[in-house]
Amino acid sequence: MAISLHNFEWEQVRLVQVETQPHHIAGVLSEIRDVLEESDCEWDDIYSAYYDCDEDETTTFYEGESAEEGSPGIWTYVVYECEAGEETVITNADINTSQPALQLQKIIADVMATSTLSDAEQVQKLTAIAQANGIAPEILIP
Repeated sequence: MAISLHNFEWEQVRLVQVETQPHHIAGVLSEIRDVLEESDCEWDDIYSAYYDCDEDETTTFYEGESAEEGSPGIWTYVVYECEAGEETVITNADINTSQPALQLQKIIADVMATSTLSDAEQVQKLTAIAQANGIAPEILIP
Protein backbone atom coordinates (compact mmCIF):
# COMPACT_ATOMS: atom_id res chain seq x y z
CA MET A 1 0.00 0.00 0.00
CA ALA A 2 1.42 3.40 -0.99
CA ILE A 3 2.37 5.98 1.62
CA SER A 4 1.37 9.61 1.19
CA LEU A 5 3.96 11.85 2.88
CA HIS A 6 5.08 15.45 2.26
CA ASN A 7 2.99 15.68 -0.93
CA PHE A 8 4.57 12.53 -2.41
CA GLU A 9 3.30 9.02 -2.95
CA TRP A 10 5.80 6.35 -1.90
CA GLU A 11 5.66 2.72 -2.95
CA GLN A 12 7.86 -0.18 -1.91
CA VAL A 13 9.88 1.83 0.61
CA ARG A 14 10.38 2.08 4.33
CA LEU A 15 11.24 5.53 5.60
CA VAL A 16 13.13 5.97 8.87
CA GLN A 17 13.41 9.53 10.17
CA VAL A 18 16.90 10.73 11.11
CA GLU A 19 18.39 14.03 12.28
CA THR A 20 18.82 16.60 9.52
CA GLN A 21 22.52 17.36 8.96
CA PRO A 22 24.13 20.48 7.42
CA HIS A 23 24.69 18.66 4.10
CA HIS A 24 20.93 17.94 3.91
CA ILE A 25 20.16 21.65 4.35
CA ALA A 26 22.83 22.45 1.75
CA GLY A 27 21.19 19.97 -0.63
CA VAL A 28 17.78 21.58 -0.18
CA LEU A 29 19.36 25.02 -0.77
CA SER A 30 21.01 23.71 -3.93
CA GLU A 31 17.67 22.39 -5.20
CA ILE A 32 16.04 25.76 -4.45
CA ARG A 33 18.83 27.60 -6.27
CA ASP A 34 18.31 25.33 -9.31
CA VAL A 35 14.59 26.19 -9.35
CA LEU A 36 15.38 29.90 -9.07
CA GLU A 37 17.80 29.73 -11.99
CA GLU A 38 15.29 27.87 -14.19
CA SER A 39 12.23 30.02 -13.39
CA ASP A 40 11.14 33.53 -12.60
CA CYS A 41 10.56 32.64 -8.93
CA GLU A 42 12.16 34.60 -6.11
CA TRP A 43 13.54 33.20 -2.85
CA ASP A 44 10.36 34.04 -0.97
CA ASP A 45 8.22 32.19 -3.56
CA ILE A 46 9.67 28.84 -2.46
CA TYR A 47 7.55 27.08 0.14
CA SER A 48 8.63 23.48 -0.37
CA ALA A 49 11.56 21.54 -1.77
CA TYR A 50 13.22 18.16 -1.44
CA TYR A 51 16.71 16.73 -1.83
CA ASP A 52 17.82 13.14 -2.46
CA CYS A 53 21.28 12.39 -1.06
CA ASP A 54 22.85 9.36 -2.71
CA GLU A 55 25.77 9.31 -0.25
CA ASP A 56 23.67 8.44 2.80
CA GLU A 57 20.54 7.22 0.98
CA THR A 58 18.33 9.91 2.50
CA THR A 59 15.58 12.16 1.24
CA THR A 60 15.09 15.54 2.90
CA PHE A 61 11.88 17.55 2.66
CA TYR A 62 11.46 21.25 3.38
CA GLU A 63 8.03 22.77 3.92
CA GLY A 64 7.77 26.48 4.65
CA GLU A 65 5.09 28.38 6.46
CA SER A 66 2.89 28.62 3.38
CA ALA A 67 2.99 24.89 2.65
CA GLU A 68 -0.37 23.11 2.81
CA GLU A 69 0.90 20.38 5.11
CA GLY A 70 0.87 22.60 8.19
CA SER A 71 3.81 23.66 10.32
CA PRO A 72 7.10 24.53 8.64
CA GLY A 73 9.84 21.98 9.02
CA ILE A 74 12.61 19.89 7.53
CA TRP A 75 12.33 16.12 7.68
CA THR A 76 15.07 13.71 6.66
CA TYR A 77 14.50 9.99 6.13
CA VAL A 78 16.73 7.06 5.29
CA VAL A 79 14.98 5.27 2.44
CA TYR A 80 14.96 1.46 2.36
CA GLU A 81 13.39 -0.67 -0.34
CA CYS A 82 10.72 -3.18 0.68
CA GLU A 83 8.05 -5.39 -0.83
CA ALA A 84 4.72 -3.91 -1.90
CA GLY A 85 2.35 -3.75 1.04
CA GLU A 86 5.20 -3.50 3.60
CA GLU A 87 5.64 0.28 3.28
CA THR A 88 6.00 2.13 6.56
CA VAL A 89 7.25 5.39 8.06
CA ILE A 90 9.15 5.36 11.33
CA THR A 91 9.28 8.80 12.91
CA ASN A 92 11.15 10.03 15.95
CA ALA A 93 9.30 12.50 18.18
CA ASP A 94 12.63 13.61 19.70
CA ILE A 95 13.81 15.06 16.37
CA ASN A 96 13.22 18.80 16.11
CA THR A 97 11.97 19.43 12.56
CA SER A 98 11.32 23.15 13.02
CA GLN A 99 14.87 24.18 13.99
CA PRO A 100 16.42 23.15 10.62
CA ALA A 101 13.54 24.90 8.79
CA LEU A 102 14.15 28.08 10.79
CA GLN A 103 17.87 27.78 10.01
CA LEU A 104 17.08 27.40 6.29
CA GLN A 105 14.68 30.36 6.37
CA LYS A 106 17.33 32.50 8.11
CA ILE A 107 19.92 31.51 5.49
CA ILE A 108 17.47 32.47 2.73
CA ALA A 109 16.72 35.82 4.41
CA ASP A 110 20.45 36.48 4.83
CA VAL A 111 21.06 35.60 1.16
CA MET A 112 18.23 37.89 0.04
CA ALA A 113 19.74 40.73 2.10
CA THR A 114 23.00 40.51 0.13
CA SER A 115 21.35 41.41 -3.19
CA THR A 116 22.16 45.11 -2.79
CA LEU A 117 25.86 44.54 -2.14
CA SER A 118 28.62 44.78 -4.72
CA ASP A 119 29.71 41.47 -6.26
CA ALA A 120 32.84 41.26 -4.11
CA GLU A 121 30.95 42.14 -0.93
CA GLN A 122 28.21 39.67 -1.83
CA VAL A 123 30.70 36.80 -2.29
CA GLN A 124 32.35 37.67 1.03
CA LYS A 125 28.99 37.81 2.86
CA LEU A 126 27.66 34.60 1.25
CA THR A 127 30.89 32.79 2.14
CA ALA A 128 30.50 33.91 5.77
CA ILE A 129 26.84 32.78 5.83
CA ALA A 130 27.81 29.36 4.42
CA GLN A 131 30.66 28.87 6.88
CA ALA A 132 28.47 29.89 9.84
CA ASN A 133 25.97 27.21 8.83
CA GLY A 134 28.43 24.41 8.05
CA ILE A 135 27.74 24.31 4.32
CA ALA A 136 29.90 24.74 1.25
CA PRO A 137 30.03 28.37 -0.02
CA GLU A 138 29.36 27.31 -3.62
CA ILE A 139 25.83 26.33 -2.55
CA LEU A 140 25.05 30.03 -1.95
CA ILE A 141 27.29 31.78 -4.47
CA PRO A 142 25.66 31.97 -7.91
